[in-house]
Amino acid sequence: MKKIVFFFVLVTFSVMTSFAQKNDKVKSEEIKTIKTNFSRINSIKNWTKIKEVETDDSTEGGYINYYYLNGKLEKIVERKFGESGQYLAEYYLQNNKISFLFEKDMTYNFPLYWKEFDYNKSEIEENRYYFENKELIHFIGKSTNSKTESKDTLDKFEELINMEKSYRN
Repeated sequence: MKKIVFFFVLVTFSVMTSFAQKNDKVKSEEIKTIKTNFSRINSIKNWTKIKEVETDDSTEGGYINYYYLNGKLEKIVERKFGESGQYLAEYYLQNNKISFLFEKDMTYNFPLYWKEFDYNKSEIEENRYYFENKELIHFIGKSTNSKTESKDTLDKFEELINMEKSYRN
Protein backbone atom coordinates (compact mmCIF):
# COMPACT_ATOMS: atom_id res chain seq x y z
CA MET A 1 0.00 0.00 0.00
CA LYS A 2 2.85 2.40 0.83
CA LYS A 3 4.33 1.82 -2.62
CA ILE A 4 1.04 2.75 -4.29
CA VAL A 5 0.69 5.96 -2.24
CA PHE A 6 4.33 6.84 -2.90
CA PHE A 7 3.87 6.22 -6.64
CA PHE A 8 0.70 8.36 -6.68
CA VAL A 9 2.46 11.22 -4.86
CA LEU A 10 5.45 10.95 -7.20
CA VAL A 11 3.29 11.08 -10.35
CA THR A 12 1.21 13.98 -9.00
CA PHE A 13 4.33 15.95 -8.08
CA SER A 14 5.88 15.28 -11.50
CA VAL A 15 2.79 16.50 -13.33
CA MET A 16 2.54 19.61 -11.15
CA THR A 17 6.23 20.40 -11.64
CA SER A 18 5.96 19.97 -15.39
CA PHE A 19 2.90 22.24 -15.52
CA ALA A 20 4.63 24.87 -13.37
CA GLN A 21 7.70 24.84 -15.60
CA LYS A 22 5.58 25.30 -18.75
CA ASN A 23 3.60 28.06 -17.05
CA ASP A 24 6.82 29.81 -15.94
CA LYS A 25 8.22 29.58 -19.48
CA VAL A 26 5.09 31.17 -20.98
CA LYS A 27 5.11 33.85 -18.27
CA SER A 28 8.80 34.50 -18.93
CA GLU A 29 8.13 35.01 -22.66
CA GLU A 30 5.24 37.38 -21.92
CA ILE A 31 7.43 39.42 -19.56
CA LYS A 32 10.20 39.52 -22.17
CA THR A 33 7.71 40.86 -24.74
CA ILE A 34 6.52 43.51 -22.28
CA LYS A 35 10.09 44.59 -21.52
CA THR A 36 10.87 44.83 -25.25
CA ASN A 37 7.80 47.05 -25.73
CA PHE A 38 8.84 49.18 -22.73
CA SER A 39 12.31 49.69 -24.24
CA ARG A 40 10.84 50.50 -27.66
CA ILE A 41 8.51 53.13 -26.22
CA ASN A 42 11.20 54.73 -24.08
CA SER A 43 13.57 54.93 -27.06
CA ILE A 44 11.15 57.15 -29.00
CA LYS A 45 12.68 60.61 -29.17
CA ASN A 46 10.21 62.39 -31.46
CA TRP A 47 6.60 61.84 -30.49
CA THR A 48 4.14 62.94 -33.14
CA LYS A 49 1.91 64.38 -30.41
CA ILE A 50 2.02 64.89 -26.65
CA LYS A 51 -1.20 66.02 -25.02
CA GLU A 52 -0.75 67.53 -21.55
CA VAL A 53 -3.71 67.86 -19.22
CA GLU A 54 -3.32 69.71 -15.94
CA THR A 55 -5.03 68.20 -12.92
CA ASP A 56 -6.09 69.75 -9.66
CA ASP A 57 -6.69 66.62 -7.62
CA SER A 58 -3.59 67.14 -5.45
CA THR A 59 -2.55 70.02 -3.22
CA GLU A 60 0.38 71.19 -5.36
CA GLY A 61 -1.12 70.28 -8.74
CA GLY A 62 -0.21 67.72 -11.31
CA TYR A 63 -0.59 66.65 -14.90
CA ILE A 64 -1.33 63.77 -17.22
CA ASN A 65 0.63 63.45 -20.45
CA TYR A 66 -0.60 61.30 -23.34
CA TYR A 67 2.14 60.27 -25.79
CA TYR A 68 1.21 59.43 -29.39
CA LEU A 69 3.23 58.03 -32.25
CA ASN A 70 1.57 58.29 -35.67
CA GLY A 71 -1.86 58.74 -34.11
CA LYS A 72 -1.53 55.76 -31.76
CA LEU A 73 -1.50 56.22 -27.98
CA GLU A 74 1.65 54.51 -26.63
CA LYS A 75 2.21 55.85 -23.13
CA ILE A 76 0.46 57.79 -20.36
CA VAL A 77 2.33 59.60 -17.59
CA GLU A 78 0.47 60.80 -14.53
CA ARG A 79 2.26 63.06 -12.04
CA LYS A 80 0.86 64.50 -8.80
CA PHE A 81 2.56 66.85 -6.38
CA GLY A 82 1.63 67.38 -2.75
CA GLU A 83 2.99 69.14 0.27
CA SER A 84 4.05 65.83 1.81
CA GLY A 85 5.12 63.91 -1.29
CA GLN A 86 4.73 63.20 -4.98
CA TYR A 87 3.44 60.40 -7.15
CA LEU A 88 4.44 59.19 -10.61
CA ALA A 89 2.69 56.55 -12.72
CA GLU A 90 3.85 55.54 -16.19
CA TYR A 91 1.41 53.38 -18.16
CA TYR A 92 2.75 51.55 -21.23
CA LEU A 93 0.37 50.31 -23.90
CA GLN A 94 0.66 47.34 -26.21
CA ASN A 95 -2.11 46.56 -28.70
CA ASN A 96 -4.19 49.36 -27.14
CA LYS A 97 -4.11 47.66 -23.71
CA ILE A 98 -2.05 48.27 -20.62
CA SER A 99 1.02 46.05 -20.61
CA PHE A 100 3.16 47.62 -17.90
CA LEU A 101 2.82 50.15 -15.09
CA PHE A 102 5.70 51.73 -13.24
CA GLU A 103 4.69 53.55 -10.04
CA LYS A 104 6.89 55.70 -7.84
CA ASP A 105 5.48 57.09 -4.63
CA MET A 106 7.69 59.53 -2.73
CA THR A 107 6.88 60.58 0.84
CA TYR A 108 8.82 63.56 2.16
CA ASN A 109 10.34 63.48 5.65
CA PHE A 110 8.41 66.69 6.44
CA PRO A 111 5.99 68.85 4.44
CA LEU A 112 7.96 70.82 1.87
CA TYR A 113 7.29 74.19 3.53
CA TRP A 114 8.82 73.15 6.90
CA LYS A 115 12.46 74.04 7.57
CA GLU A 116 13.17 70.37 8.45
CA PHE A 117 12.17 69.30 4.94
CA ASP A 118 14.97 67.37 3.23
CA TYR A 119 14.24 65.94 -0.21
CA ASN A 120 17.09 63.44 0.21
CA LYS A 121 15.40 61.94 3.28
CA SER A 122 12.25 61.07 1.37
CA GLU A 123 10.94 57.52 1.43
CA ILE A 124 10.50 56.05 -2.03
CA GLU A 125 8.36 53.07 -2.92
CA GLU A 126 8.40 51.66 -6.45
CA ASN A 127 6.06 49.10 -7.95
CA ARG A 128 6.11 47.37 -11.32
CA TYR A 129 3.00 45.67 -12.70
CA TYR A 130 3.12 43.42 -15.76
CA PHE A 131 -0.17 42.74 -17.55
CA GLU A 132 -1.26 40.36 -20.28
CA ASN A 133 -4.84 40.79 -21.55
CA LYS A 134 -5.76 42.87 -18.49
CA GLU A 135 -4.50 40.18 -16.11
CA LEU A 136 -1.64 40.74 -13.70
CA ILE A 137 1.06 38.20 -14.58
CA HIS A 138 3.98 39.57 -12.57
CA PHE A 139 4.54 42.11 -9.82
CA ILE A 140 7.68 43.64 -8.35
CA GLY A 141 7.31 45.76 -5.23
CA LYS A 142 6.70 45.68 -1.49
CA SER A 143 2.94 45.31 -1.57
CA THR A 144 1.35 42.18 -0.20
CA ASN A 145 -1.93 43.07 -1.89
CA SER A 146 -0.85 43.36 -5.53
CA LYS A 147 -3.91 41.54 -6.90
CA THR A 148 -6.31 44.11 -5.43
CA GLU A 149 -4.00 46.96 -6.39
CA SER A 150 -3.80 45.65 -9.95
CA LYS A 151 -7.61 45.82 -10.16
CA ASP A 152 -7.43 49.43 -8.97
CA THR A 153 -4.69 50.04 -11.54
CA LEU A 154 -6.84 48.69 -14.36
CA ASP A 155 -9.75 50.88 -13.21
CA LYS A 156 -7.48 53.95 -13.11
CA PHE A 157 -6.11 53.10 -16.57
CA GLU A 158 -9.65 52.91 -17.97
CA GLU A 159 -10.44 56.26 -16.34
CA LEU A 160 -7.37 57.84 -17.98
CA ILE A 161 -8.35 56.35 -21.37
CA ASN A 162 -11.88 57.75 -21.01
CA MET A 163 -10.43 61.15 -20.08
CA GLU A 164 -8.21 61.01 -23.17
CA LYS A 165 -11.23 60.25 -25.36
CA SER A 166 -13.17 63.20 -23.92
CA TYR A 167 -10.24 65.54 -24.65
CA ARG A 168 -9.97 64.16 -28.17
CA ASN A 169 -13.52 65.27 -29.03
